Amino acid sequence: MLTFLIIAALIFTKTLLVPLGFAVLLAYLLYPAADKLEDKGVPRIATNFIIILGTAAFVAGTVYGMAVLITTFTGDLPEIHEQFRRNIDRVQGTISSWIGVPESQQDSMINSALGNTGQFFKTLFTATANSILAIGLIPVYTFLLLFYRDKFKKFLRLLVPADEESIAENIITQASEVVPKYMKGLFVVCFILMALNSLGFYLIGVKYAILFGILAAIFNLIPYLGTVLGYGLAFIFVLATQSPSTAVAVLIQFFIVQFIENNILTPNITGSYVKINPLVTIFSLIAGGMIWGLPGMFMVIPYLAMMKIVCENIESLKPIGYLLGTRGTERHTIHFNFFQSSSDK
Repeated sequence: MLTFLIIAALIFTKTLLVPLGFAVLLAYLLYPAADKLEDKGVPRIATNFIIILGTAAFVAGTVYGMAVLITTFTGDLPEIHEQFRRNIDRVQGTISSWIGVPESQQDSMINSALGNTGQFFKTLFTATANSILAIGLIPVYTFLLLFYRDKFKKFLRLLVPADEESIAENIITQASEVVPKYMKGLFVVCFILMALNSLGFYLIGVKYAILFGILAAIFNLIPYLGTVLGYGLAFIFVLATQSPSTAVAVLIQFFIVQFIENNILTPNITGSYVKINPLVTIFSLIAGGMIWGLPGMFMVIPYLAMMKIVCENIESLKPIGYLLGTRGTERHTIHFNFFQSSSDK
């Protein structure tokens, strides 16, 4: 009953908590830079303004670049729609001759599917629009979280008994080290994948290669499911507007990029900062999506990492920490020794 009440509260307070949730993660990400500037004698208020304005400028530049790519894409929509219609007619003719399903019946099925898809995108757009309205709060929250970080640490210490203060200190220290490194690694991997995806799409002849390369990389911030979603979007577009052979090439690139990301990039960049087993990860992603939509899917893993740190440092919660992690299955894991660094061998 308590679990359902918590879930209901999270859904009901989504508009309030989503910006705060992103702000907490952004504050963790910017904390090392803020700490270094303060060590050099820069006042905290000036430090916060510098790093937040710098981050805002970087995000604004990225959004502007994406807007230019999307504008080019939308400008070609009439041509894309015509090519899509021709490809659908060709596929319908093939299905009609092979299976015997009349084209009129196929049209009815397609229209029904498109209607449901349209409703889905309408809902997604509404949710995205609501999120955009709250984006302005994220820099404000981030500034205040960084400014009052010592106060929050003191607050957490006051919550725990004196004999458990060392445990609380250990949790705070680990979270302030592990979470920023993990998130920084995620973004580094994301930017590398932007280049790999875009180059691959360009070489195999995908139209709007840079746009789809960037989108696929951004979706990769969602573990396991994200790459499938990003490449699925590119595959459907190519299949609908270009040749089947190009669509097959997109699938081949998907498996190559997945191998590189899973066995070279992620192990060597994000390292072992957060080791959460895939079953818990996928379950948490689905739950996060059900509760907070796409923002929930993006945020759930870093918060799960914090929860794992807490569980591993509290004696009564250590079994949960063990369950969340990957320990205990080492002998069943497939190792790619060729890609391991010399320090791991």
